[in-house]
Amino acid sequence: MKKYIITLATTLTLLSSVTLTTLNASSVTNKPSKPFLIQGKLPHLTMMVKMMWDDADVALTPKQKEKLLVIRKETISGAKTLNKKIIPLEREIVDGSFNGLDPKLLAQKVKELAQLRADATIVQLKCIYNTRKILTQDQLDIIE
Repeated sequence: MKKYIITLATTLTLLSSVTLTTLNASSVTNKPSKPFLIQGKLPHLTMMVKMMWDDADVALTPKQKEKLLVIRKETISGAKTLNKKIIPLEREIVDGSFNGLDPKLLAQKVKELAQLRADATIVQLKCIYNTRKILTQDQLDIIE
């Protein structure tokens, strides 16, 4: 009986780990990639402003809205442009790795990818900085 329970527990553990690994791997490869170096730690300020665009407590002025729309457009445009370069380059590196290419042959592509992600992060940082300059401290306190 003890041997049966141990066998059953081992089998269940193996099956659950295989299932979780498969789910984990598929979610990683199918998940859209963000172009930034820093993931999930910097505020998505334009999205927060957008959500509170007409909020009476935030009370954005027409002039602020105009400036914020320009920042949002520039940020989204810059990030999308860089992401169009990042995604295929990342795919090339991953495919090269799976195909057994020597890391030395992939090194330049990795450096290029890192630079593109750094550029995208700078776009994000400029967005945060410029958005904060437009908003009052009271507005920032509500939004953030």
